[in-house]
Amino acid sequence: MLTVAAGTDILGSVHPPPSAGEPATALRSARVTAGMSQSEAARRLVALAESRGAPAAAPASLKTQLSRWENGHALPEPHYRELLAELYGRSMAELGLAPAGPDPGADLRGRLAAAAAIDDGAVALWREQIALTHRLDAELGAAGTAGPLRALVAQLAELLLHYPTAARRRPVAAVLAEAAALAGHHALDAGDPDVAWRTFRTAHAAATEADTPALRARAAAGLADVLVDLGAPGTALDLLADEPAVDGEPALHLALARCRAAAATGDRSAAEQAYAAAGVTVDQVRPAVSISAAALHGCWGRALLTLGDRTATDPLRRALAADPPTVRERADLHADLALSLTGQEPEEAARHARAATDLAARIGAPRITQRLRARSTLTEARSAPEPGTTAP
Repeated sequence: MLTVAAGTDILGSVHPPPSAGEPATALRSARVTAGMSQSEAARRLVALAESRGAPAAAPASLKTQLSRWENGHALPEPHYRELLAELYGRSMAELGLAPAGPDPGADLRGRLAAAAAIDDGAVALWREQIALTHRLDAELGAAGTAGPLRALVAQLAELLLHYPTAARRRPVAAVLAEAAALAGHHALDAGDPDVAWRTFRTAHAAATEADTPALRARAAAGLADVLVDLGAPGTALDLLADEPAVDGEPALHLALARCRAAAATGDRSAAEQAYAAAGVTVDQVRPAVSISAAALHGCWGRALLTLGDRTATDPLRRALAADPPTVRERADLHADLALSLTGQEPEEAARHARAATDLAARIGAPRITQRLRARSTLTEARSAPEPGTTAP
């Protein structure tokens, strides 16, 4: 009986060990350990493939391929990997044939590198983009700016997440805070309080990190407005009470938000105090304050309207006459005037309602038309005759 020693071929010739330029790969080592020459391994692979009904090259061609696989010059196709594992009685991982898994750190390294590539010039361009977005928003509202602004907020939030140092994070955080605050108002316009809340939260956190009190106050005011819309004005006042004491424009944003929230709770005295504080602040910081006279009068008119005070029309008319700088403010004022004049001056109320509806459609703000519809439904319900009676 002929015994074939490990490392020899079937003719008894010794299989040469790997040369210096031919590394002993796991696949080659497995074949040598099994006592097979490349020719024998190729023949057995063909026979194994035929028994499995799998395709295989001719033995001579397969021997050439096996040499390339063992030298690391090529990787076997998946069905050959399975046949080799069965032939040598080893796993594909043991043969060095298991496909390489994804690098778990590759994605993070890429994101860190992308963040590191942002320089002061990029931040300046973002600031210019936000300034342009504000100008577009003043005339087009969410309909003209919401999509690109949402994309920018997502991009900035992702980059901020991957900045490792505070000094690099602060300027990006400031841009994110301003972008997210405006995006929060777009979500409010769209009647989506959940998205508005999350976006204002992003703005608040970014403004806190950037140490920009004015942006933080704007974000806090937006959060309070969301809560008021949800019918939780008391919670809005609690949120505003948690804000640190500030002066100037930040104090003005917070005072106006407190006025709106206090009115929604029915506390006229607290609303008046907040509005008075806002007026004092305006006098202190004029002309640097960015909040318009229309916004100041409009806030008090909205508070009076919320409190059911018929004198709400006076400050609302003053606000509209002050030429509000944004179409959003104009639409809100027309809606508030329509609501305040209902039952008093129906023709003028209808005119303001039409103007509010047209502007709301133009800027994509269904929240405004929803307010008009809700008040109209309530008014009709109150004027309906009691059951069992007839209308006069």
